[in-house]
Amino acid sequence: MTLAQGAVAAWGAGGAHAQEPAPVRLSGYVREAGNDEVIRAARLDVEERGLIVGTNRFGFYSVELPPGRYSIRISSLGYETVTEVVDLRETISLDFGLPLRPVIVSELTVTADRQPPDLDPASLDMSVVRLDVPSLSELPLVLGEADPVRTLTLYPGISTANDATTAINVRGGAGDENQIRLDDSEVFNPAHAIGLFSTFNSDAVGDVTLYKGGIPARYGGRLSSVLEIHQREGNSREFEGAATIGLLSSRLSLQGPLLDGRGSWLVAGRRTYADLFLGLSSDPSIQESTAYFYDLNAKANARYGATGQVMLSGYFGRDRLRIGAQASAAWGNATGTVRWNHVFGPVFSHVTVTYSDYEYHIQNSFNAKSASLDAGIRNFSVTVDESWDLSPSDRLEFGLGLRSYEIQPANIAPGEGSAVIATEFESRKGLAPEAYIEHETEIGRLGLRYGLRAAGFIRRGAATVYDYENDAPVVYRPALGRYEPGAIVDSTRYGNRETIISYGGLEPRLGLRFRLTGAASLKASYSRTRQYLRLVTNTNSPTPLDLWDPVGPYVKPHVADQFALGYVTALAGGRYALSGEVYHKRARHLIDYVDGADIYFSRRLETLLLPGEGRGYGVEFLLRKTRGRLTGWASYTLARSDQRTPGLTAEDPGVNGGDWYPSPYDRTHDFALTGLYRLGEDWSLGANFVFATGLPTTYPVARYEFAGLILGEYGPRNARRLPAYHRLDVSATRRWGRGELQFGLFNVYNRFNAQAIAFRQNRDSRTVTEAVETAVFGLVPSISYRWNF
Repeated sequence: MTLAQGAVAAWGAGGAHAQEPAPVRLSGYVREAGNDEVIRAARLDVEERGLIVGTNRFGFYSVELPPGRYSIRISSLGYETVTEVVDLRETISLDFGLPLRPVIVSELTVTADRQPPDLDPASLDMSVVRLDVPSLSELPLVLGEADPVRTLTLYPGISTANDATTAINVRGGAGDENQIRLDDSEVFNPAHAIGLFSTFNSDAVGDVTLYKGGIPARYGGRLSSVLEIHQREGNSREFEGAATIGLLSSRLSLQGPLLDGRGSWLVAGRRTYADLFLGLSSDPSIQESTAYFYDLNAKANARYGATGQVMLSGYFGRDRLRIGAQASAAWGNATGTVRWNHVFGPVFSHVTVTYSDYEYHIQNSFNAKSASLDAGIRNFSVTVDESWDLSPSDRLEFGLGLRSYEIQPANIAPGEGSAVIATEFESRKGLAPEAYIEHETEIGRLGLRYGLRAAGFIRRGAATVYDYENDAPVVYRPALGRYEPGAIVDSTRYGNRETIISYGGLEPRLGLRFRLTGAASLKASYSRTRQYLRLVTNTNSPTPLDLWDPVGPYVKPHVADQFALGYVTALAGGRYALSGEVYHKRARHLIDYVDGADIYFSRRLETLLLPGEGRGYGVEFLLRKTRGRLTGWASYTLARSDQRTPGLTAEDPGVNGGDWYPSPYDRTHDFALTGLYRLGEDWSLGANFVFATGLPTTYPVARYEFAGLILGEYGPRNARRLPAYHRLDVSATRRWGRGELQFGLFNVYNRFNAQAIAFRQNRDSRTVTEAVETAVFGLVPSISYRWNF
């Protein structure tokens, strides 16, 4: 043993038992019985030692014990709890299998001894939502699709701006403040059909975990949350498939064994077919139109020896939209992941290589204005992660990685005979190195997880960087009452991959859990996060055409600090679970845009940006019924999200006079009630009710006439609100044999939920200004049929 290894071992020895004879190691994977799908976040209770051992995010566990005979209870969300007796005489590798809970496969029907991680008094997890994906089909569907991202919005602290987006807002943060990972690859646009569907096919998704606070040190790069999604591994025992047909889309998934059961594969695809009905129209322009999306998921893995595994996974999706013969658009994501796992005694090691690409293409053929536009972002990454079980109560995790980004802003190419001028922007490149270390230990009733993340971003050329008078890329003109670009005094040309500027810093992470009783705990967490990429958009709901932009000489990284304190307890013998959290978040170096900013085609984006800051605070409650025919949960959030954009100089009033004002994502009240009722072996009913305060908006307070037009003078930013949002959804599911039929109604009472308000001059009276509300969905019925084979 090296000196460093000895020091680390001594650090973790405090939690170990004095053991004689020498301990031996028991390790392996927890898998789903019947298909060997790995189960992440499973729990193993070694009853004779009073130990609780958790699997890592790949379903692997490891524990050192004295030789002997042990009863080990294994449990996880949505699975039957199993107790296995192990006669441990030497170091061995042993996998455990858990059968799915029959009839309703749901995280809501867990036994009393296994609460969801966020409600488990023994767990260090806090501010975490972990979905059990098979249960999603029990809930009411939107447009016939089980959507894991929309299901997350039924939990406290998570919302969306409206029904036409799957971009989530976590604790008042913007949609681009969430890092979305599919098998460790970044997903830059999580939406299909301009936000109506998410990119994640529930047939291919194995598990979904959202960290909205207490973020582990291995994650970084976004301010508000990390959404970790793993695709299913595939059935390594036998071939199986499933086909689903709905009103607007259909899905097909296939899976089976590889290498005589030492591996598995999975392929899943889906497509919408609304475009097939457009050809039935008598309108020629509609006949020539199209609107659909498709995606494909694939994964394969192979095990070698007793301790090694290689995995490959990929995703490819595209949206296509054409309006008549004049305009068309296409956009989509592509990801790929290669991962190698190996166990070296107490150390679980894995190396991961990822690729992500998002791009969009727009083309129009309007005679002299015909042109095409292309843009996108590409990412490569290599990471090495190690997890070292120092003792039954001590785990050390550490790793390092490097990510590269290349962003291609909008390039415009004129069509034949077009008067449009060709415009080409240089790509924006960057490298993001990272390293982290984190230690988790148990000291009596106290659980402790503490770590440190070091991360940075190196902005690279080729690029031309402008120098501005007084180092001010944007200035305020008091006489005109507006912002203007600063005066250029010089410029510097950087060559390809030459460093322009670099940023970096330390991000401490801390999590505490104190067991008050066997059924109740206090929890606390702190995390600092940094964000080096931001979405360039001036709307509340991101669109497929929004651009990503990295930090630079005039744009600093966003930095956020978040504190949270929580209480969790099991009630009524485990039939109910209750959690409450209070949090406070502060963010620096946020940005806002000057009025009238043309953010999509600017070569000097820094001349359109204003520096600001943000804050958020609130309290969240989650009450869950975990047993019985009726299961479900109720969530409530009382919160505030503010931002401030002070003036650049003493003469500059800034936004709203430099005072705090509600952010575009501020919801004071957010309540959701979700229930599942099992009528018998064949029928189940589901329902959601949602109520939320309307989002902030800005109203005109006066009007004036200019060049014969009546124009509005708008008041303080976000001083008014949209009407309250509420709706009721219901569903019924019937199963027989291998088939499953589901009926659903979204927005049962046809509530007109305003997504936006526009103001216009009344057609009959020029002196009257009227407000026009826009909604996305009224009552939406759905029906789908699934066949398993």
